[in-house]
Amino acid sequence: MPFTKTEVDIHDDYVIEAVDPAWLAQGVRSPKHLMLDPDNCILCRACEDVCPWNCILMMSPEIVIGAAEDAVGDEVAYATAVFVVDDNACTRCSVCVDRCPTDTLYYARLPEDSGAKRTMAAVPVSQASE
Repeated sequence: MPFTKTEVDIHDDYVIEAVDPAWLAQGVRSPKHLMLDPDNCILCRACEDVCPWNCILMMSPEIVIGAAEDAVGDEVAYATAVFVVDDNACTRCSVCVDRCPTDTLYYARLPEDSGAKRTMAAVPVSQASE
């Protein structure tokens, strides 16, 4: 049976409008953010390697030397690496979570008072003590 091309309706009734920058800035953001359990991490960097958006970085703890917050200094005092995620680039595709051989990565909500900004030493809502 030979292939026969059918007609396709092409729409031209769209209205192009400028998007309000304030609306665009708030965008559609997931309430959950990629988190890492440092006790289970074996520093294999598979998450960094497999990320299609290149938004996961394992960086030297020296990047936070002299941080203004004591909690940050305490958190990285004995760390081998600092896990950094660009939340603006992360699409929450879960490729890194699936790839992690030790189930170290997971998604969690940030603390309510964080204003949807991730900071070092912030405890996710799912891990906060009652």
